Amino acid sequence: MSFEQNILDALPWGLVYTAQDGIVVFWNKTMADLTGISARQAKGKLIYHWIAELKDLASNTSVPFSREGYWQSFMVNCQDHEGGTLWTFTPEDHLDRVQSDFVSTVSHELRTPLTSIKGFVDTLLRSRRQLPEDQQIRFLRIIKNQADRLTRLVEDILIVSKIQSGQLRNAPQRLDLADVIDRVLENLSQKTAHHQLDLNLNEDLPAVWADQDRLEQILTNLVDNALKYSPKNTVVALKAWMDPKIPGKLSISVVDQGIGIPEAFLEQIFNRFNRLDTPLTREREGTGLGLYITKSLVESLGGQIAVESRESLGSTFTVYLPTAPDILPGPIQSERGEAHA
Repeated sequence: MSFEQNILDALPWGLVYTAQDGIVVFWNKTMADLTGISARQAKGKLIYHWIAELKDLASNTSVPFSREGYWQSFMVNCQDHEGGTLWTFTPEDHLDRVQSDFVSTVSHELRTPLTSIKGFVDTLLRSRRQLPEDQQIRFLRIIKNQADRLTRLVEDILIVSKIQSGQLRNAPQRLDLADVIDRVLENLSQKTAHHQLDLNLNEDLPAVWADQDRLEQILTNLVDNALKYSPKNTVVALKAWMDPKIPGKLSISVVDQGIGIPEAFLEQIFNRFNRLDTPLTREREGTGLGLYITKSLVESLGGQIAVESRESLGSTFTVYLPTAPDILPGPIQSERGEAHA
């Protein structure tokens, strides 16, 4: 089974690809689990044979499906893709649970910084004249930090909302990876000051095919996590190369010497609001959305992400992104607006 097949079968929603005439070409494992129809049964047949209501489907539509006399409803999205149609199927009861859990967790995440802000503001209003100036400044810094935390949380929630509603839009272009990395590291310069950076980009790397903002956020999230969960003065490595085993994809790894991730937790780290609960992670602020967003952005660019980690020995996150098609006219676009032949 191919690397790409494993990734698609691991998706939490049903994924189907049909040719222009509606013949099923791909039917992932999740779709088989949801419907009871195996990929072998589905392939080569019209998708309408299994779900007749899809003939007149508008995207983001609820569709009923009967399995062994039990009716369930799917929220179905479809979009034209490479001469065929890509379909996603998500059970509506799953969506209801996800929405309820999401609202509950967001409420909790918002309450923590808001409680802190309110407490320190109340103290300043009530006792400002009795507090020395240095303590007032400390309280104001805490308030600012918590306000910044709220801002980051709201920004993450907005991105998650776009991802879940299918409204995330990309504008892929040919990008010089070295320029993207330069900008990411420049923006993180205050955080990188306490670590050793090891940058290793193979020569003659092809252009990457990606949305500039999305790629920046992906690398920022991964490097920021590596810095956050690594002891000071340890090495954080960022490397990129072309793996001959994965043609057409550029491999980018972020490697740290941090706390690592227990094996039992590896399958959960890309879920929303999922954070490893240890004394060290509790000391560091985080919403538990960063890796979920990172994975979603990578997949929106046609890529994959993988992780290798051992507890107390560090982690390696590797992103595989498409290289720019050779047939595209024009120069590679760099981060600084320069053209590369």
